[in-house]
Amino acid sequence: MTLDALRRARSLWLRAWPLWSVRMSALGALLTAFAAAAPDTLLQIWNGLPDEVRSIVPESIAHVIPTLLFVATIVVRLIPQRPAAERQSLWKSISGKVAPKAAGGIAAAAIAMIASVIAVEGGYVNHPNDPGGETHMGITKAVAVQNGYVGPMRTLPRDVAESIYYRRYLVQPGYAALVPIDAAVTEELFDTTVNMGPARPSKWFQQSINILCGAQLVTDGRVGPGTIAAYRACQGALGANNLCVATLNNLDAAQGTEYARLVRMNPRLKVFYNGWVAHRVGNVDRRKCSAVTS
Repeated sequence: MTLDALRRARSLWLRAWPLWSVRMSALGALLTAFAAAAPDTLLQIWNGLPDEVRSIVPESIAHVIPTLLFVATIVVRLIPQRPAAERQSLWKSISGKVAPKAAGGIAAAAIAMIASVIAVEGGYVNHPNDPGGETHMGITKAVAVQNGYVGPMRTLPRDVAESIYYRRYLVQPGYAALVPIDAAVTEELFDTTVNMGPARPSKWFQQSINILCGAQLVTDGRVGPGTIAAYRACQGALGANNLCVATLNNLDAAQGTEYARLVRMNPRLKVFYNGWVAHRVGNVDRRKCSAVTS
């Protein structure tokens, strides 16, 4: 079997596993194989059960469990389940498979940010003027492939998109550490990064700290401990709410200017300009700054 075939098989399995009918079938097959391969072990397990349990459960139960699971598979198959693209499993992804260290407020904030972005981005799009080509929920095909997805973009599962958003656009640029410090500014940085990558919004963030607080950060577009520490110090000097509002204003101004420049450089992008300005400039409510505490 080729590597490509293995990847496709893995992708199909990941898409099928959330279905309860598939889970039931897998469990039934596993129990049947175990019963056939190790009948003595099953007998030992039965004999090890307390007498009160064995008096309630008939001894023949082990032989009918696979049949019961088969029946359950048919039953759950008849129950409508939401399409994979509509299932929301980011909390499980963040707290388990994707990012074990994320928890509590960071996870909740990440879920809200990602849900907001997906709502704006919408479903499958393949606009001829978009340099990114095929996208689904805002994830380009190139980014999806880089993160291990090999299926059609039209059927990109929502949990895959959520995981990509969390890893690539919140954790990798260094924004996750900013969430408990200023969730509103983090939301703005995250949203802009989804739209144009992390380099420009990260640099604008550093420039804003330098302008507002007289810091001397190197504007290299890398948000690390030094940038986060400078922002916290700036909160102490200006007040968390005031700094939040001023930072959002600076980021929006830089973003609007960049959109105008992109359209001048490539007139084919003009078709996207009004949408960019309407949905991505001034989109973070300044009232969220009132929840920020230094």
